[in-house]
Amino acid sequence: MNKGQSVNEHHFTLSERMKILSAGTKYDSCNQSAVCHAFGPDGRCIQLYKTLLTNACAGECTYCPNRCGRDSTKATLSPEEIAKITWSFYRKNAIEGLFLSSGIIGDAEKTAEQQLEVAQLLRNQGFTGYIHMRVMPGTPRYLLEEIADYANKFGVNAETTNSVNYSEICPNFDYNKDVLQRLQWTRDLINKKRKEAGYGGRIVGANDTQFVVGALSEPDRDIVRTVDRFMDKYELRRPYFMSFDPVPSTPLENNEASPHWREIRLYQTSFLLKDYGLKAFDFDAIYDDSGLLYDQDPKMLLAQAHPERFPVDINSASMGELLLVPGIGPVGAKRIVQSRPLLSEKELMRMGVVMERARPFIEINGGRQTNLASFLGAGS
Repeated sequence: MNKGQSVNEHHFTLSERMKILSAGTKYDSCNQSAVCHAFGPDGRCIQLYKTLLTNACAGECTYCPNRCGRDSTKATLSPEEIAKITWSFYRKNAIEGLFLSSGIIGDAEKTAEQQLEVAQLLRNQGFTGYIHMRVMPGTPRYLLEEIADYANKFGVNAETTNSVNYSEICPNFDYNKDVLQRLQWTRDLINKKRKEAGYGGRIVGANDTQFVVGALSEPDRDIVRTVDRFMDKYELRRPYFMSFDPVPSTPLENNEASPHWREIRLYQTSFLLKDYGLKAFDFDAIYDDSGLLYDQDPKMLLAQAHPERFPVDINSASMGELLLVPGIGPVGAKRIVQSRPLLSEKELMRMGVVMERARPFIEINGGRQTNLASFLGAGS
């Protein structure tokens, strides 16, 4: 084989192409196996068969192993093959649905047409499982409308926080027109489907997107502010975060990999935004001088940064005050409010409270459980 020549995909068996294309979804929010775990709109963990239509791509995203012109092993699955594979997994109870993305097949319109064909094939064959589509930037609205008739969930990746950064890592597309406009259309279509009678009882997933963390020098503070804005403007439910890992023979091959813990801390912060009622500015006190999060639980750092808020009295605190206590989540806070008065740590533990975390920040019957100053000193 000549240097620079790609492996001819037609030499691969179906099984080999499946493995290549499942691995190729690395930059689409799931891990690198044929079956990935995702979360449905009700919070339940579900298993999805995850694949690309093709890893041959017309796009030139600077971080991506599938970018145009990069010498790599190429593979393609037809819509009929993906439908057949999905049914095979589904009938074995190995999956509950399909997560489908793709390299760009010529342009966004042609790519979406093939993604739509997969969904149509499955639904017309009686498939009732979950279908999650990752559509391309620039997908026409008419195709999003048709995809909405078949998919439970669909969305476009934002990748970064603004148009300047986006033009640097995804030069083929316009951030405002091709990404933000699609996020708005997706929001509108999701709301429309939820209001439609006779949608067959199908679960309609919330708007979602993904950020590549560390491909550029943007701080976590900017990512958190963007997520907060997207939640308000586009009704974003859950952002996904993917740690940047440099790929050989790409423009960013010499950049440093982003530590995986940074991705984890951003996920924790996004949960606090969505489920705990916090806003982006609440985190300003816990970034370092470069605007990056520390590798520590952000909720604990927030509590330590505001000792004036504590201790809170378990039996009189508001829901919002309870949610600021480390070790108390939304479910636990609701149980506490419904079950008060509570007289002991044992009762709180039955509510789901993690006492090792909550103890320094609460009072029960007027008694503080641990001296906060001692707690902070022990951790320094």
